[in-house]
Amino acid sequence: MLRRSLALLLLPLLGVCAAWAPVQQATAITYDRSIAVGLNGVQLFDKASEAWTWTFGKEPGAKLLRTERGSGLLEGTARMNFRSEMLTGREETMGVVQYRVTIRTHPGECRVVVSELTHTGNRTTAMGGIHMGLLRQGGDAVPAVRGMGRANAKRLHDELVATSDTRIQQLLRAFESRVRAGSTP
Repeated sequence: MLRRSLALLLLPLLGVCAAWAPVQQATAITYDRSIAVGLNGVQLFDKASEAWTWTFGKEPGAKLLRTERGSGLLEGTARMNFRSEMLTGREETMGVVQYRVTIRTHPGECRVVVSELTHTGNRTTAMGGIHMGLLRQGGDAVPAVRGMGRANAKRLHDELVATSDTRIQQLLRAFESRVRAGSTP
């Protein structure tokens, strides 16, 4: 009898302890690519600047925010247009995914980081836009979205991540091939 009552007292305590279990935190999606090329820092900066123009620079709203040839730094922003294939909230989610590109060149290496992928929905619809905000992965990556159930929000988030991943990977491959083109003796 004593063991049973002791077990009943400890049962709620176990539930509280389980709630304290560590939860995997969602992190922002970031792409990081290193390109090894046999050029000095200035030559590589010029190649990266030209590659920006023909890849990320062709995206809608692309602009270079910072160009420092001496330190080998290029920073810019661009965006890609997005239109959901889902029927739910299609016009409201239509919008853009904006992202930041940081390019650092050093003798023999060019590092490209694409980060801060942020979705902004169509603000001109009657109900207002559905904004997913910063795209994240892992843990509780899908935010609560006004006017949309959890399952549809997850599907929309997954669609945004897949579309963004496809486009960013294409741009990174094109950037790398532009940097490598004509760089070998």
